[in-house]
Parts: sequence; C-alpha cells; structure tokens
Amino acid sequence: MIRRVGLHLTMAWLCSSAQAAAPELPEWLRLDGFATLGVYRADDPVASVRADSRTPTPSLRQWRMDGDSLAALQLTLNPGGEARAVLQLIAKDEIPDRLRPRVEWAYLAWDAGPQLQLRLGRTSLPVFLNSETRNLGYAQTAARPANTVYQLNPISHADGVGALWNQHGSQGDVSLEAALGRSSIDVVNGFIDADRVATLVGKWSRRDWTLRLAHARYRVDARLPVFEQLFGQLRAGSTDCSNCNAVLDARGRMLGIRLRSDAAALLYDNGRWALQAEAMRRSSDSLLIPDVRAWYLQASLRLGAVTPYAVIGQQRFTEAPLGLLTDAQAGAAAAAANAAFDRYLQSPNDRHIWQLGLRWDLRENLALKLQLESLRHTRETGLGLNNVVSYPFTPPLGSYAGPRWDGQVRVLTLNLDLVF
Repeated sequence: MIRRVGLHLTMAWLCSSAQAAAPELPEWLRLDGFATLGVYRADDPVASVRADSRTPTPSLRQWRMDGDSLAALQLTLNPGGEARAVLQLIAKDEIPDRLRPRVEWAYLAWDAGPQLQLRLGRTSLPVFLNSETRNLGYAQTAARPANTVYQLNPISHADGVGALWNQHGSQGDVSLEAALGRSSIDVVNGFIDADRVATLVGKWSRRDWTLRLAHARYRVDARLPVFEQLFGQLRAGSTDCSNCNAVLDARGRMLGIRLRSDAAALLYDNGRWALQAEAMRRSSDSLLIPDVRAWYLQASLRLGAVTPYAVIGQQRFTEAPLGLLTDAQAGAAAAAANAAFDRYLQSPNDRHIWQLGLRWDLRENLALKLQLESLRHTRETGLGLNNVVSYPFTPPLGSYAGPRWDGQVRVLTLNLDLVF
C-alpha cells in the first residue's frame, strides 16, 4: 500500500512539474499532459464499488487510490498545419495493463477543406458528450462521468477511419461525425472484442445551448468466464432445466453479438449556471449485453473559484424474462434455482443515483473536487454484480450466508485534477 501511494504521489509531482522542466519546443511540436490524483471509499460492509468497470479492485469500506488516479501525455506534431499527428499515452491502474502506459489515441488528421477533417488511426469513440474528455478530469465538473450512462459503454477508443464536417451559420453551428473501426476492452468480468464499430453523431450549438445525438452499431464477441461457466451448468442439467439449451441457443449468443445504442445529450451553460443531461438506450440480440435505458441530469453553479453541483440519474434494465422451465419430476429446489437463474440473466440491476459535490479551482489548471454519491438498487439485491457495484451471491446462485445487502451504498471521492 505504501509503495502504491508513493507511486501515485510521484506520478502527480512529475505531471505538475513537467511543464516547467521541459525544454522549449519547436513550433511544429506540442506537448500537453493531464493527471488526476484521487481517493475514494464505499461505506457499505457488504457491497463494494469500483470507480470504473475496468478498475481491478473495488472499495469495501476502505480508501483506494486506484480508481480515478492517472497520468497522461499527449504529443502533437505540426499542430498549426493542415495535417497533424496525435499520440496520447495514459497510465492508469486498469485491467489488464495495470499501471503500464497504454495508447489511448494515435491518429493522423487532415483538414481536407475549411469544413471537413479526416482521421485515420486510434481516436476516441464518439458515443458520449464527454467521449474525448472521459479521462480528462479537469475538463469535467463532477469527479467522474455519471455511471448510470457511462457504465453502459466502457469502450473509450476505436481503431479505424473517421470524418468530421462543420458548418457555422447564423442559426447555430452544426457538425456531423462518422467513424468506422474496431476496438476491444478488458473489463472486470471478461473480455469484449468489437470487430466492427460504426458511429454517427450530429451536434448543434447556438449561444448557451448544445444538442447532441449519437447512434452506434457494433458486432461483438464476448469472452465472459462467469457466464460461460453458468451456461455450461445449465446446459448440463444441473438444475433439471428442460428448455435451457433452446433458450441459451436463442438468447445466449457469445459470438457475433449485434448491438446498437442511441444517445442524446443536452447542455446549457451561460457561464454561471450549467445544466447537462444525457440519456442512452442500448439493445442487443444477446442477454450477455442486456437491453437497458439510462439517464442523468447534472446542475452546477459557478461562484468564482468554487462550483457546487448536483447529479441525479437512473438505470433501468429491460431484458425480458427467459422463461426457464423445470422438469416435472424435479423438486422445488430445482424450480427455485431455475427461477433465480432466470432473474439473474435478466440483469435486474436497476439503479438510482444522486451526487452532491464541490469543485474548487485552486489556480489555473488545478482543481480539487469533493463528491458524495449514493447508489441505490431498486429491484434485486441478492444476485451479485461484477461491474461498478459488487455484492455476494446468495443461495441458490451462491453460498453467501452473511447479512443481506440493503440495496444502498454511498461513495466519498476526493480528486485533484490538473493539466499542463
């Protein structure tokens, strides 16, 4: 623990002093960087919380520094010309790289005309309002993006081609962005390979208002060991299920999953008051990526260097029941097990959240954030989770016999964000 704390402190010190120590760079070369030094703690003795679905270790009544803490460098070649190259490296404690730097962006951009830009390489996946600043804590008011929405797509970048068109007019600025590529990601419960990702984004801005609409389609292969083991048990007849093979053949697809998402964002910012809302609907042809709808609303007020803010949000899964049946000669225990597996595979993890926070801009390019968040599950609380919120499986799904989770957990976060 001491070693990790020292590593994070060293990382933050290096980022804060890099600008002053760096030699004068030529005009065609630019070096930027950002970092977050953060700690967070979940307060529940049963349910643990991760800052992100890629965080290896959750907080269970303990302070953790590996949730939001990161350091990043971005190198831009020829930033003032028609063509440029961008490389962004991020070091963060995530699965599977842990603290090894990873390439977040690596692309070539060409301004083909006054309104058209073309990109080739690894760029941000433009699904959300904060897609390009998802890791850049300083650019956001809250400590981190609202998990009700951003949890639904942990993929932050894609390798491929893209085009961005902009039009400025008296009725507002309009832009269209299209991209095609592929991506992959390791999360806490397995690996997801999206061998085809297509996105289309439209944005309109005028004065204090911004409206953004995003559509994405994916073809996904999933390797999730927990589900692979569970499907094997059900197919083998361990619960005397009479139709599990047919149901899992129809809805338990692991390869070639067809997935789509639709997202909308609305932003109002007059320099003092700011309102930000995002909503997302996700659907697929496999229960491994369950159908869900989610939203959040964030309000903030700038009072000089201090910005208090509040967030509310909801996540509601809409995956239909599987209708698992039990052999007539099997007993009540088998029927109860199949009913529990049916509920679990529907992902009934509906959630309400609220956040209260305060951002304090200590000086230019340096901000301190204190945030209290409440996460409350509104349906099942005994089925376990392996994502943002985790809690033990109770019988018949698991063997946990301790106190049952009451469905609510609070998280306290303190982050220091900086850019240079």
